Amino acid sequence: MRWHDLRHTFASRMAMAGRSLLEIKEAMRHKTIQMTLRYAHLMPSRIQDAVEAIVRKPTDTTTDTGLFEPGKRATALIQ
Repeated sequence: MRWHDLRHTFASRMAMAGRSLLEIKEAMRHKTIQMTLRYAHLMPSRIQDAVEAIVRKPTDTTTDTGLFEPGKRATALIQ
Protein backbone atom coordinates (compact mmCIF):
# COMPACT_ATOMS: atom_id res chain seq x y z
CA MET A 1 0.00 0.00 0.00
CA ARG A 2 1.23 3.50 -0.88
CA TRP A 3 0.63 6.87 0.85
CA HIS A 4 -1.35 7.86 -2.23
CA ASP A 5 -3.74 4.94 -1.62
CA LEU A 6 -4.23 6.00 2.00
CA ARG A 7 -5.09 9.55 0.92
CA HIS A 8 -7.72 8.21 -1.47
CA THR A 9 -9.17 6.00 1.27
CA PHE A 10 -9.26 8.87 3.76
CA ALA A 11 -11.01 11.25 1.35
CA SER A 12 -13.48 8.61 0.17
CA ARG A 13 -14.40 7.62 3.71
CA MET A 14 -14.96 11.25 4.66
CA ALA A 15 -17.25 11.65 1.64
CA MET A 16 -19.15 8.47 2.53
CA ALA A 17 -19.54 9.80 6.08
CA GLY A 18 -21.38 12.80 4.64
CA ARG A 19 -18.61 15.39 4.94
CA SER A 20 -18.70 18.22 2.41
CA LEU A 21 -16.05 18.68 -0.24
CA LEU A 22 -14.90 21.85 1.53
CA GLU A 23 -14.40 19.91 4.78
CA ILE A 24 -12.46 17.21 2.95
CA LYS A 25 -10.40 19.86 1.13
CA GLU A 26 -9.43 21.48 4.41
CA ALA A 27 -8.66 18.18 6.14
CA MET A 28 -6.41 17.12 3.28
CA ARG A 29 -4.88 20.60 2.96
CA HIS A 30 -5.63 20.80 -0.76
CA LYS A 31 -5.37 24.20 -2.44
CA THR A 32 -8.25 23.52 -4.85
CA ILE A 33 -11.54 21.63 -4.89
CA GLN A 34 -10.42 20.04 -8.16
CA MET A 35 -7.64 18.21 -6.31
CA THR A 36 -10.12 17.06 -3.67
CA LEU A 37 -12.41 15.71 -6.38
CA ARG A 38 -9.55 13.51 -7.61
CA TYR A 39 -9.29 11.87 -4.20
CA ALA A 40 -12.87 11.72 -2.89
CA HIS A 41 -14.52 8.83 -4.71
CA LEU A 42 -17.86 7.36 -3.74
CA MET A 43 -18.65 3.71 -4.12
CA PRO A 44 -21.50 3.16 -6.63
CA SER A 45 -23.65 1.63 -3.88
CA ARG A 46 -23.34 4.85 -1.82
CA ILE A 47 -24.50 6.93 -4.77
CA GLN A 48 -27.49 4.62 -5.22
CA ASP A 49 -28.29 4.89 -1.49
CA ALA A 50 -28.27 8.69 -1.73
CA VAL A 51 -30.64 8.68 -4.71
CA GLU A 52 -33.01 6.23 -3.04
CA ALA A 53 -33.07 8.30 0.16
CA ILE A 54 -34.32 11.30 -1.81
CA VAL A 55 -36.86 9.28 -3.79
CA ARG A 56 -38.32 7.67 -0.66
CA LYS A 57 -38.49 10.89 1.36
CA PRO A 58 -42.05 12.27 1.37
CA THR A 59 -42.33 15.99 0.76
CA ASP A 60 -44.99 18.50 1.68
CA THR A 61 -46.21 20.18 -1.50
CA THR A 62 -48.24 22.88 0.24
CA THR A 63 -46.95 26.27 1.24
CA ASP A 64 -48.43 28.37 4.02
CA THR A 65 -48.46 31.90 2.66
CA GLY A 66 -50.24 33.29 5.71
CA LEU A 67 -52.88 34.91 3.47
CA PHE A 68 -55.80 32.72 4.44
CA GLU A 69 -57.10 31.47 7.74
CA PRO A 70 -58.15 27.81 7.96
CA GLY A 71 -61.90 27.37 7.75
CA LYS A 72 -62.58 30.80 6.23
CA ARG A 73 -63.54 31.42 2.64
CA ALA A 74 -60.77 32.88 0.52
CA THR A 75 -61.56 36.14 -1.27
CA ALA A 76 -59.46 37.81 -3.90
CA LEU A 77 -58.10 41.27 -3.28
CA ILE A 78 -58.38 43.18 -6.53
CA GLN A 79 -57.74 46.92 -6.76
